[in-house]
Amino acid sequence: MGNKPSQEDQVPLLGYDEEIEPIFEELKLVLIGIQGAGKNTIGNAIFREKVFTFWTSYKSDYVKETRNVSGTRIHLARTPGWKGELHRSAKTRREIVHCVQSLYNTGPHAVLLALKVNSKLPESTISTLERLLTDELWNHTIVIFTHAERLGHCNIKDYIRSTQLQSLIEKCGQRYLDIRKNDGKQITDKIEDLIMSKNSGRAICFNLADQREADEHVGDKLSDWKGLVERIKSKINSISTFKEKLLSNQEKQNKDKIEIKKLLDSKDEEIRKLKTILKEKEREIKRLQSVRTQDPALIENRRVAELKEELVLKNRELMEKDTEIETLKKKVKERDTENEELTNEIQILRGMARHQRPHEAHAGYRSKLGQDVTTVNSRHTEIQLCDIPSNGSALRNWNHTLLHILNELSDDELKKMKYNLKQNEEYRIPMSSIEGTDRVDLADLMLKQWGKLQSVLKTRDLMKKIPRNDDVMIELFTPFLKEIGETW
Repeated sequence: MGNKPSQEDQVPLLGYDEEIEPIFEELKLVLIGIQGAGKNTIGNAIFREKVFTFWTSYKSDYVKETRNVSGTRIHLARTPGWKGELHRSAKTRREIVHCVQSLYNTGPHAVLLALKVNSKLPESTISTLERLLTDELWNHTIVIFTHAERLGHCNIKDYIRSTQLQSLIEKCGQRYLDIRKNDGKQITDKIEDLIMSKNSGRAICFNLADQREADEHVGDKLSDWKGLVERIKSKINSISTFKEKLLSNQEKQNKDKIEIKKLLDSKDEEIRKLKTILKEKEREIKRLQSVRTQDPALIENRRVAELKEELVLKNRELMEKDTEIETLKKKVKERDTENEELTNEIQILRGMARHQRPHEAHAGYRSKLGQDVTTVNSRHTEIQLCDIPSNGSALRNWNHTLLHILNELSDDELKKMKYNLKQNEEYRIPMSSIEGTDRVDLADLMLKQWGKLQSVLKTRDLMKKIPRNDDVMIELFTPFLKEIGETW
């Protein structure tokens, strides 16, 4: 009979790792990026669980989640993505500014910019971000490359050098990382390291109000960075204690010595890295202390320069707004001209019909007149429906259009729709499933319960009962009803 392993032998090798104190007790992050950049992947990797789903991508508002991860309370605000260039998406711009400026009292520790490898970030988008959040944004930004497995044997440094992203990475102080295997702990640790590596001359959190009054907040910055230095010292001590316990229990654990040595080496490397950061922060703290004694006149001149720069940015934004308004006015004028021409053409054709002699009003002429009027009306309809997308099968776009239809409803209309769902057994949706659902969840529920084809027909019937028989609603349904051989 073999000897049973003792209780000490069964102690996990990493058992004491949980005793290591985290650098940050609380971490506040804002996640931004173009649609399809992998923001959900990054958020789920940070939280180490599936928090953000497919339907999160369809929300036009930010989504904020909070979880405790390895002793750190992490708050993450995922903003909606944008298509193409950011300046074309006013809603997304407002959400980004809100999350950075108002969502957290002290501002976020970092802005995480999601960027898929082999993709580009237009210069216009970079300029828009600077205009929204000032160029101080880059001192608090971490670029996270997703889908890094597509690089194959090429490492991320070589990839950055071979693309036009080098200037962006330099703007961000070389703060970047790539995701290959979605190792949550590794991502969180790297984010903490990159936050600690920020210039100590700036606030530890990205607070727009503080940036505009930078020199008046030197005392607050000193306090923040001194607190960070103390937490770094505390973590160094906790790692050292972990090493001592690991060495003292090395024989009891009865584990592979090579594995233990690797762990000890990794902890030694972590201590060396933290000590390097610690020395740098202590030097920066001394520099900040000297700044407090600067000549007030220099501080005032710097403040005036910042206000002038802010004024230039505001004027540039107003000029862009004026240009946009002029473009819209031109389009409206062109549309009015087209409508006037169509109206005149219809009046001419009707006048011709009234003044023709009776013997000329034979069936052939009436047929020709009817064709002409139909042609004019068809041209008018084409103008009205020119914005309806057509890409292959219309039903491919039904998921998105269904959500659009629900967003067109007022709160009272949505209540009427839910009431009809509850009262009619033909819809077969349980009452308990409908209560408390928002528009996104309701769209998901309807698609799962009915499928695409039936959801088109049943949603059409519901719109009629509310009633929503207006042109906007009919135009939304038209391509889908046409494809399945139905009408409004």
